[in-house]
Amino acid sequence: MRLRNILILLVVFLALAGYFYFSNRGQPVSTPEPKLYVWLIDMDNIQRIEIKLPLENESQSFIKEVDRSWHFDDAERSSVNMTRWGGGIPLLLSGPAANRIITENATEAELTKFGLTQPRMKITLTLTDGTVLNITVGDSTPDGMNYYVQTPGSNDVATVDFTWFDVLAGLVRDPPYALPPKK
Repeated sequence: MRLRNILILLVVFLALAGYFYFSNRGQPVSTPEPKLYVWLIDMDNIQRIEIKLPLENESQSFIKEVDRSWHFDDAERSSVNMTRWGGGIPLLLSGPAANRIITENATEAELTKFGLTQPRMKITLTLTDGTVLNITVGDSTPDGMNYYVQTPGSNDVATVDFTWFDVLAGLVRDPPYALPPKK
């Protein structure tokens, strides 16, 4: 009788051990897909930024001085409000992540469909080596969560998050002038 009970316990133990082994083996590790960028440059190489909102007929330009501080590209070289500017603006412009690639080598009709022939925003980035990147931002997607962006120097179209557009448009609509010093 005793031997039979030991064998039953052994079988139950082996069954439980097998169950825990196979149920806790871990799922296969999936490697994440590499993030796609609409363009990608080193933010330290950005020398000048111009942002235009053509439909609103407004624009702002910013320039990086020798001391690496950012200023408005105006006659006074007005300072930017570093709380609003931070290091985030050059980082945002160094290469937005593409939420989705819409099309490669879009036709003129497709560019029109995405609002890229009459863009909502035009961005011109001048790099320290003199290279100029012209970026065109079209309409928002039907769900309003993204904007169509044309890759500089090509007819490829991707989407970027609406917050990217909103932050950059905010620099034009509500310029980040430095606050006057407290007295």
